[in-house]
Amino acid sequence: MLPEALVLPLLGSALAIAVVVLLVHVRFRKREAARYQSLASRLQEFRRQYNSSLEDSRALLNKLPDVVLIFERHWPKLLFANRQALELFGCSSEQELMDKVFSQPDAWLSAPHSLLDFEELLSRTRELGVERREWRFSAGPDQSLWMDCEVTLSMFAGEPAMIFSGVNIHHRKLQSIADNLRQRALFSVNDGSSLESIIERVSKLLETQIPGTHCVISLYDEQKDSLITQGVGEFAEAFCSDVPSVSARFGATSIGSAAHTRQSVICESLTDDLQWQGYADVLRSLGVVSAWSEPVLGEAGDLKAVITLFSDVPKRPDNEVVGHFSFAVSLIGLAIEREQWRLELEASSENERYVREVSVSIVNVPSEGFSSGLTCVIQGIKSKYDLGSIEVWRVDTERDLIVPVSSTDVDLEEPAEGSERSSIALERFNDLFPNRDSKYVTPQDDLYGLLKTHKKSKPVLVVPLHSDSLKGYLLGILVVEPKFQYVEKSTIEHLSVIGSVMKTSLINQRLVEHLADTADTERRARKKLESELAVAKSIQMSMVPGNGSYFKELRNWRVESWLNPASAVGGDLYEVIPLSRGRFLAAVGDVSDKGVPAALFMAKTISLLNFLAHNKDGDLKSITSALNQELCRGNDACMFVTLVMVLVEKDTGRVEMMNAGHTMPMQGFRDRPPHLWSGETIAPLGLYENIVPATEFLEIPTGGSLVLYSDGVTEAFNAAGEEFGEQRLLSLGGRPRGHDECFLTNIRERLVEYTAGAEQSDDITIMILSRQGS
Repeated sequence: MLPEALVLPLLGSALAIAVVVLLVHVRFRKREAARYQSLASRLQEFRRQYNSSLEDSRALLNKLPDVVLIFERHWPKLLFANRQALELFGCSSEQELMDKVFSQPDAWLSAPHSLLDFEELLSRTRELGVERREWRFSAGPDQSLWMDCEVTLSMFAGEPAMIFSGVNIHHRKLQSIADNLRQRALFSVNDGSSLESIIERVSKLLETQIPGTHCVISLYDEQKDSLITQGVGEFAEAFCSDVPSVSARFGATSIGSAAHTRQSVICESLTDDLQWQGYADVLRSLGVVSAWSEPVLGEAGDLKAVITLFSDVPKRPDNEVVGHFSFAVSLIGLAIEREQWRLELEASSENERYVREVSVSIVNVPSEGFSSGLTCVIQGIKSKYDLGSIEVWRVDTERDLIVPVSSTDVDLEEPAEGSERSSIALERFNDLFPNRDSKYVTPQDDLYGLLKTHKKSKPVLVVPLHSDSLKGYLLGILVVEPKFQYVEKSTIEHLSVIGSVMKTSLINQRLVEHLADTADTERRARKKLESELAVAKSIQMSMVPGNGSYFKELRNWRVESWLNPASAVGGDLYEVIPLSRGRFLAAVGDVSDKGVPAALFMAKTISLLNFLAHNKDGDLKSITSALNQELCRGNDACMFVTLVMVLVEKDTGRVEMMNAGHTMPMQGFRDRPPHLWSGETIAPLGLYENIVPATEFLEIPTGGSLVLYSDGVTEAFNAAGEEFGEQRLLSLGGRPRGHDECFLTNIRERLVEYTAGAEQSDDITIMILSRQGS
């Protein structure tokens, strides 16, 4: 133990130290409290400044015209949306926007503008730091909004974030889309696109330019006198399903009214419009309340179609809409006319061939069984042109009556009991038809009950058949009932041509019946006719070089020709005409029809050709134009000639060729197989007045040849009814032959062998132009 004297001093020292330590601690605590208070004040000031800055930033972002969205950087949680964004999506807060849009895939459009695509956009931004693209947002039912969007990495509220900003480019985008659609639609009309594709593009163009509308296009069917609805898209397909067609009459919806009046028809309230009575359920299911129908007219003012715009809200078109609509109407009208031109051009060649074939069939109807034979022909005409019925009536001059000869739908040999269709007084008919024009007879007309064959009250087309004499006596009539409402204009034209051949047949039949009155009269008439035909044949054959068998050397050229008519007189021709400057013109032709009319037309053609060849100094185009004009003059029978002409330069072997609907010449070579020339052709001469001649040029080398021939060669039939054909002709032309061997003799022998036992069906003409040497 320490001594007491030492304990007291030590205690005093410890107490003094404790007091010192306590004083130091108190002073430290006071200093720390003051420091804490200072830091707390500074923190509060910083928070106030931060909140103020954040509010200022939000206020500034809300004033921007752009859409601004701020997301957390690592996942698409929305931190902020400015006022423009909330208004766009129809929300009042960021949380509502997050719940209704950014958590709901159904609130977005389909790819590439879906919610999943948007999340991929944010993901690419995390990797690249910035991403930009155009985006189409859903802005309500059937509405959308195009924006130019940019996403960048940034900080927001002190945390890593991504800022999405978007500029409204909706109007500019729609204008760009509309311009593109307009250009595509214009190009479609010129590049041969189908009418369906043009309708699709025009419909999309209108719906793009005029938001909230749906386009339906109704094409006019003249035969049915109705409008066939067309369209692309869900709305148009639903409308076409419920309303496949509309009658072209006033009150048959605004579509029919526009077609009937040829004027715009606007229905601001479809439910209250009498024109749309009966379609309430259809309009309700489609969700439309107003419509604007505009007729599409051709250059001649004829109806082509009707364009109808349906709207979801009641409204009238303003000037901008009228402008858009006018462009669409013009484009659709042009597209329809172009399509009709194309179809008419495609059908023209086929129809010309058919008219020629059916004309031959009519002329070849035998006198015995004339009625039944003619009925078979008109049955084919009815099927070809899709008609309801056809009848042929002829004039009985002895009784001044018009009586039926043949019918596709009525048995004339056993007429129905009580039928009034036995005959029509000629004077009664002439009162209704004072001129030669075709005319529709309607139920209000006097003769309607005598002419119609069906129970339905449809107009009946009557085509009068007058003779070609100056007085133009009536020979008969064609009575045509349409299958629907009217006969197409092009069909009426073809029926008129067929009628011109029909009247020749009626004349021939009348002549045959007259000659059959007595056997003696028939014998004398036949003998006289045979004598006249023999003279006619002699005269006709004298008009072609060599009387039908021709051979001549022209410097270094050899010309061989042969014509063999199928009957006493025919319509084939050939001619060789020497010209100045070492040239000559060669031609081979085939006149429509057969017999005396063809022979007379053939004689006229040869005479004109000889005159014009010298008068025009071998100018093929001028010769062709002048020859066609002369053949068209006074050609009421609509006869024509197919003709191939070649202008040959003897020294050079250069040949200029014109082909007017004739068979294609065959070009032969010394060292390779022959081929059929496939140059441009024009219409036969005598049919159309204003044709545009076209010529082709080719070279005939030494040892080569050019074979001109009529279709009687390739269409020669054997006993089995098989054609000689182009391939057999080519095979004969390709056989090697000696210098002295005559190709014409060779082909004549092959034709005789092939057609042995069969009757010659058509005139045969062959001309061979061979270049022997320079």
